[in-house]
Amino acid sequence: MSGEEAGKVVCVTGASGYIASWLVKFLLQRGYTVKATVRDPGVGTADKSASKPLVIHGHDPKKVEHLHALDGAKERLHLLKAHLLDQGAFDAAVEGCECVFHTASPFYHDVQDPEVELLEPAVKGTVNVLNSCAKFPSIKRVVLTSSMAAVAFNGKPRTAEVVVDESWFSNPDFCRESKMWYVLSKTLAEDAAWKFVKEKGIDMVTINPAMVIGPLLQPTLNTSAAAIAKLFANGRYCLVERTAHFSEIVKILKELYPNAALPDKCADDKPFVPTYQVSKEKTKSLGIVYIPLEQSLKETVDSLKEKGFVGTKSGSQRYCEETGLLSGNCKWECLQTVDHPWISFLKKLHYSADDSKKVGHLHALEGAKERLHFFKAQLLEEGAFDAAVEGCECVFHTASPFYHDVQDPQTELLDPAVKGTLNVLNSCAKFPSVKRVVLTSSMAAVAYNGKPRTPEVVVDESWFSDPDFCRESKMWYVLSKTLAEDAAWKFVKEKGIDMVTINPAMVIGPLLQPTQNTSAAAVAKLFGAETYPNVTLGWVNVKDVATAHILAFEVPSAKGRYCLVETVAHYSEIVRNLKELYPNAALPDKCEDDKPFVPTYQVSKEKTKSLGIDYIPLKQSLKETVDSLKEKGFVKF
Repeated sequence: MSGEEAGKVVCVTGASGYIASWLVKFLLQRGYTVKATVRDPGVGTADKSASKPLVIHGHDPKKVEHLHALDGAKERLHLLKAHLLDQGAFDAAVEGCECVFHTASPFYHDVQDPEVELLEPAVKGTVNVLNSCAKFPSIKRVVLTSSMAAVAFNGKPRTAEVVVDESWFSNPDFCRESKMWYVLSKTLAEDAAWKFVKEKGIDMVTINPAMVIGPLLQPTLNTSAAAIAKLFANGRYCLVERTAHFSEIVKILKELYPNAALPDKCADDKPFVPTYQVSKEKTKSLGIVYIPLEQSLKETVDSLKEKGFVGTKSGSQRYCEETGLLSGNCKWECLQTVDHPWISFLKKLHYSADDSKKVGHLHALEGAKERLHFFKAQLLEEGAFDAAVEGCECVFHTASPFYHDVQDPQTELLDPAVKGTLNVLNSCAKFPSVKRVVLTSSMAAVAYNGKPRTPEVVVDESWFSDPDFCRESKMWYVLSKTLAEDAAWKFVKEKGIDMVTINPAMVIGPLLQPTQNTSAAAVAKLFGAETYPNVTLGWVNVKDVATAHILAFEVPSAKGRYCLVETVAHYSEIVRNLKELYPNAALPDKCEDDKPFVPTYQVSKEKTKSLGIDYIPLKQSLKETVDSLKEKGFVKF
């Protein structure tokens, strides 16, 4: 508390509001005595005893208890009842004050009667407060909380090159024509205030903040959130840290809260409303150091969560079921899922419930003892998944054969993939507890349609592999994934099941299981080999694939297909990376043929970004794969 401010008395109107609450807090911190007005929803009278702070009898204590809790409030905060439209209602509050901070004004957009709900309270309320101020010579200055709404809405273009400053005024006619009632209310209120103080000789300063965000002091949810500026100056001060389209707000929120359900698209298909600039030159003279937008958004959301206005996952028991226990992807998914405390039980399926070697690593996972349950199920047995699926909220179907050297494609690959998928979905359709199915598909079901794939081509979720092309090319594994996903989409459409597919490329990364899987073996075979294949593939880390599965369940807005590819690379690039990582290892120097290298292509990451996936780089994935293969004895050098 500075000696200069100690003992000075100021008034704050609308003190229980968002900005005003912070204003009261800061004024008390500076040593001021604050007479604060609040709107009393009940009938009450103010105790005006000079020996103690003014309190309102009959006022809802919940709306002002955060003010009573402020440091210095007991000694220097006095609450008075005042209504904006009651003439003379502010006399008692402003009497004896040196400064009046008038913040009270309605702020909402959905109004039935703009005149009654917004315009009258804003304009007449402001004039009422100023009338009270004009009666008492003790008042040296009025600080009016206006808004950028009273500055920037005049029909002039606002583009990236435009700089808005304090010389701008919103146009009332433009606001009326555009039916921007809140903007009109702030514009008319500020205009009326300037005319009044000019006539009465009152020293007034207006603060014109933009959309105000930041932590909440009050217990109720207001339209925006708070960030306060120093308040002593001349003229108008536009408070804008930065202008941003809502797409940027969502982008920042996704970075801050990658697991939160946030929108992926705009409300319309029109071009984004352009950003513009707002001058900070004048506010610099106040000493304002703006809190960055990212921090303000984080403070806002954290405060909203703390006060219960933004939901978080509950700790209640939730059940998930996962098929195909013995697949490499599935093990990492299991590890990451049991690590989520809000999932109480994870049901897992495997082919032989008595094979302890094959499932020992799963028993060893943290949380497995309490929340991991095993079931026996065969893909081609109808109803075999019923017991596992029953009572679950989500089913992760990963089970599908993955090998290339087959004698009978129909029996070894196509039937297990297609019929197995339909068997699992049939079980899901029986139980209303199942809210979503997450199907492990593959880039095999996306990229094989005969279209050229060159460095300029971008493959995305709109691509589908062509079954006829796959048959003609005898790509049986690719055909199995294509037919299985196609059958799944037809089934869930008919049954009304919510399904998301994860379509990973070549999955590499550390092994949890004791056996070597097909994709890890593709890397292992390079050690000691004379040549490498003339093949280009997409590559992705198994941990990213597992995370994507879980997010596909957790993020309510997740839908459709998600292509998971960190990098598309020719085997020559894989070998080059491995040589850099393991310079003493025996790795091939040449390709298996003399043909030109199969070209690389691109795979869009736009959709997977919406899930919050931050891909592990290819080189790190290769290192994790090889180190794991060495540890388990599959690679020696």
